[in-house]
Amino acid sequence: MTFPPQRSSRSATAPPPISNIPPLDLPFQGRDDQIAELLELFEQYGHVLLHDGVASGHGFGKTQVAIAYCRRYTRRYDVAWWFSCRGETDDDRLCGLLEEQYQALREERARTFGAKVEHRPDNRWLFVYDDVSNPDRVYEHFVPGTGHRLVTSRSCGRTWGSNRLELGGMTVEQSWRLLLDQAENLSSKQAKHLASLMNGHPAQLLAVAEEVRRTGYEACTRMLTPAPQADPDTPPGGIVIPQPRDDSSGAPLSGVERRTLVEALARSPVGRTRESWDIWLVSVRQMIEPTQLAGVSDGGQLRDRIISVVNFALAQRSPKVMQALADALDLWGDEEGIADVRRLVDKAVDSWNGDQGR
Repeated sequence: MTFPPQRSSRSATAPPPISNIPPLDLPFQGRDDQIAELLELFEQYGHVLLHDGVASGHGFGKTQVAIAYCRRYTRRYDVAWWFSCRGETDDDRLCGLLEEQYQALREERARTFGAKVEHRPDNRWLFVYDDVSNPDRVYEHFVPGTGHRLVTSRSCGRTWGSNRLELGGMTVEQSWRLLLDQAENLSSKQAKHLASLMNGHPAQLLAVAEEVRRTGYEACTRMLTPAPQADPDTPPGGIVIPQPRDDSSGAPLSGVERRTLVEALARSPVGRTRESWDIWLVSVRQMIEPTQLAGVSDGGQLRDRIISVVNFALAQRSPKVMQALADALDLWGDEEGIADVRRLVDKAVDSWNGDQGR
């Protein structure tokens, strides 16, 4: 067996033969230009730094952009390996952390192609070093070879030149499109107005979209009150953006994970047509009998229906309903989006089972 395998044997959406790239949290959009810029930088440099703006007090989704890059250009690589640096500031601990993850890569390569197969990383190998504390020292920990290295860090470092990309906020146009996609009860004019008041932070935009769905446009705008002394992250107009509600303490899924599950279902066959929704809902109801989906509406927007089903499932004392949400998707096989649903449902079920074991 030769390594790497022939490119023609892989579909456009198949991951590289050796890959541990994390799943992409949903929803994710509006970063096409930056992802394309990363590709252009890799055409000139072997390693690229993706970092926050100097004045930014919080991140703008570097990890998610890195994952999106890996999944967007999957056919360019035979190996895509993710190193989680976890913001480690101690060099010895970081070295041990990376060595442990590199050993996992070596073991995966041996399982996939045989222990005797050796190949020095070239530009068909991609290594992602995520959440690096000091990008100026990470060179010392790079896997030897000429593979592509993508580094994400809050810091822009001092030794990086043109081979870096600053990730700022989403544009107003990207922001209002995201708001329209996430809050069906917004008009285009309302979404543009909200977007003009924000700094383009993805998590804040999603929080506002959720608030609009929950209370409506007028009530949400009343929450956005003027800030007397704005910090660097306060958007134009001195508006304070509400932080995402964390009312899920002790719940099987966090608030972010719940939104991710809703979006994954919306992008699966369930969210495409009323017919597929009806088929799925009938299957769920059959699987959970005699439990009834109390308070779950079959009418209205598809995403609103999905939200009500997910909320009902999370409110139960057992994982039976949650498990049915994923099992009822088996009818559609391995279509895109179903894997994300299964991942989150399995996490929720594990949480339920863990609570029962304590």
